[in-house]
Formats: sequence, C-alpha cells, structure tokens
Amino acid sequence: MPACRLLSCLAVVLLSACAGAGPSVSSAADLQAFERAAQQDSMRSECDWNVRYAPVAPRDASVAQLQAIATARLAALQLAPAWTLSMPGSEAHAFSDSEQDRAGLQLLLSIVLPAMERYPAGVFARTGLRHVVLVKDLSVDGQRRLAMPAPDIDSVVYADNLLAALCPSGMELRVHHEYYHFIEYRLFNDFYYRDPAWLALNPAGTAYGQGGATAYGKGFQNLGHPQPGLVSLYAAYGPEEDKAEVFGWMMAPAYALRLQQWTAFDPTLLAKRQRLMEVLGTLENSY
Repeated sequence: MPACRLLSCLAVVLLSACAGAGPSVSSAADLQAFERAAQQDSMRSECDWNVRYAPVAPRDASVAQLQAIATARLAALQLAPAWTLSMPGSEAHAFSDSEQDRAGLQLLLSIVLPAMERYPAGVFARTGLRHVVLVKDLSVDGQRRLAMPAPDIDSVVYADNLLAALCPSGMELRVHHEYYHFIEYRLFNDFYYRDPAWLALNPAGTAYGQGGATAYGKGFQNLGHPQPGLVSLYAAYGPEEDKAEVFGWMMAPAYALRLQQWTAFDPTLLAKRQRLMEVLGTLENSY
C-alpha cells in the first residue's frame, strides 16, 4: 500500500477514535491536516510505535474531570497546571469540552504527567518551575510547536497539535527536552549559553548549526546518533540543543536504552550523559 494511502487509512481510524463511537465525520481538510502532521513529525523515523501510554481517565471523562486529575497529580510534584497561555509572540487555544478536545487532552496528559513524575523530588522547586501549561494549537512566532520553555512565567508549555498523528514517545522526549531548556536558562540566565565545559567534551572539528528554529518546516527527521558525540541530528543545530537532546534521550525510557548502548563505544556521548546526570543530581540534592 502506498505511504500516502496508509496515512489516509490511519487518519480515518484515529480521527474516528477521537470523535468517539459512531460513524466518522472527519472532513477532507481534517484528514489532510492529520496526514501533514504525521509526515512532518520529526521523531517518526526514530519512533518505537510499540510504546503506549496508559489513559489517565475513562474515555468519556470530561475536560473538567481531566483537568482535576492533572491538578491533583501535578500538585504532588509541587506544580500547578495552567489552561491558557498569554505570552508575546505565542498563540494557543484552551481545550473545550468537545469530543475531539477531550481525546486530545487525554492523550496529552497520558504522556506529560508520567514524564514529569519521572523526576526526583524537589527538582522542580529548585529550578523555579511552578506551572505546566497545557493547551492546544500552540505556535511561536508563527511556527507550530508541541512544547516550549517559558521561564518568564515559571512554566513549561505542552500542546496538543494533532498529537494523535505523532509518535507518542517522541512527545515524551520533547517534554524532557524543553524542560532542560528551562533548567539551562535558570542555571545561566541564557537559553544559548555556550558552556565551555560542554564544548570541551566535543571531538576536534565538531561544528554546530544556526539554532534549532532553523530545522522547522523542512520535513526534518531527527535521526539518532548521526556522528560520534551527537545523540541526534537535532543536537547538531546548537550546543543548547545538544544538551537538551542528550537530556531528553536520557530521561525518556523509550530512548534511554539506545543512548546507553551508544555510550558503550562513544566516549564523548558517555561524558555528555554523565555531565547531565550530574546536573540532575545536583538539582536534586541542592538546598
């Protein structure tokens, strides 16, 4: 079956599931948007599609019920959810109680909540993270995004942008990746700090690109371990992305084993992983 027809069939199945029981009412525009999102998912090539995340509530749970669950689970981490976003240059929408939005929020929470619960106690408080913003249709300066750090409002932002079309474990990797950008900002007051200790770990001749934003909108595929010292192709776009990528692969169980295997014969990648484990340990044990 041609790839485009396979995506079309997948879109019909998943959009029908999002709409609940009964016949599919998905429009041609819905199907096209779904296919476009799937084709543009940068984690598609590195996805383990067997990894699934358990629903946080029964399928018919309302948005209010889902929000209550998120509030309780985040409170146990000393965090609070926010359901709207107001930041210059950024746009997002709040979830309504439509069937599609209920399914979207359920999926988003099924990934984000266990991802945040993987961290040692106290890490969020010590980095000054207070809120997890959960929205849909996020864009930053006109670019569609699934996540972003927002230290100005003590937050990280995670979004349902047709998440049902994307690699679920790839979304978890993004949860950790963007939180590391938040950590880096809090450590150095700069998203783009060129950490000399980190740069010194690279093999001679390692060159970075012009920043992560330049990867968007090009059908980019974030291939794993493209060269010694780099966990992924996206890591090559800048030292800030290098750090966040190693952290994301380290923290997401679906990717951590591959990272560990690569470090067995890549001493630079091993040193980078160890460095970020030290950062996490320092945050856990600091006062």
